[in-house]
Parts: sequence; C-alpha cells; structure tokens
Amino acid sequence: MLDLILILGITLSIAGLVGAPFMHRPRPCRKEDTDASTSADLLLQKDTLYTAIHDLEFDFQTGKVDQKDYVELRQQLEREAVHVLRLLDALDPCTLLDAALEQHIALLRQHPTGISPISPAGACRSCGAVLQRDEPCCPSCAQEHREREEKYAVRPPA
Repeated sequence: MLDLILILGITLSIAGLVGAPFMHRPRPCRKEDTDASTSADLLLQKDTLYTAIHDLEFDFQTGKVDQKDYVELRQQLEREAVHVLRLLDALDPCTLLDAALEQHIALLRQHPTGISPISPAGACRSCGAVLQRDEPCCPSCAQEHREREEKYAVRPPA
C-alpha cells in the first residue's frame, strides 16, 4: 500500500512538472512591456550602427575602402543612426519637456527682459567689489557706475 502511494505521488509530481508550462496562461501584453522591448531594440540598433560607423572609419584609414564608397556608406549609416536616435527620443517622456524649455530659453534670448543683475548696495555689478559713494567707477574692473552718481546726487528741493 505504501509503495502504491509513493508511486502515485511520484507520477503526479512528474505530470505536474511536465504539464505546468502547458497550463500557464500567457499574460496579456502591456504597453510598458512593448515600450521596454522597443527601447531595447532601438538601443541595440543604435549600438550596431555606431559599431558599423567605427568599423567603416577603421577600414577607410587602413585603405580597405576607397573615398567614394566611404562617403556614401558613412552618410547612409549616419542617416540611419539619426533616425534611430529620433525614435529613442520620441520614447523618452522628458524629451517634450526639454524641447519646450529650449524653446522658452530661445525666446528669452531673443527678447531680453532688461532686468539688471542683482548686486548688493554699494557693490560693483561686474565684479562685486565694494564701492565708495564718491567713486564714479569700480577700482577693480574700471566699470563706470553713473547711476550711483545720480542716486546719491544732492538735488535742490523743487
């Protein structure tokens, strides 16, 4: 009887181990999984293209590839690499934020606000040296400070 139970237990264990992969349901594909695999594929493709460009450069320097073929192949590989890099950028959620920030910075550079840099009272705006009231220019950097003269000028009451 004990032998029968032991044989039945071993048989059920083997059947469970062999049949488990067939009983397992594949999980539904999620967006994160496809993004991760797409990103991994693109990174692999980028590395492959960079290696191909490096190998082409080496072959050209050693004389295995002539000038005309080198230029054509290099341009083709660079176009493919740029395309892959753009696809990788499109997958990165921070890329849109970076583009918006760069656009805002470019706009600010085109239209400056006219706000002068903040410097403590009695300090040069260029170098930060301490200024005396009667000094029209900085003793360190020779920057003129005419607005200081106007600020401290004594005017008769009107």
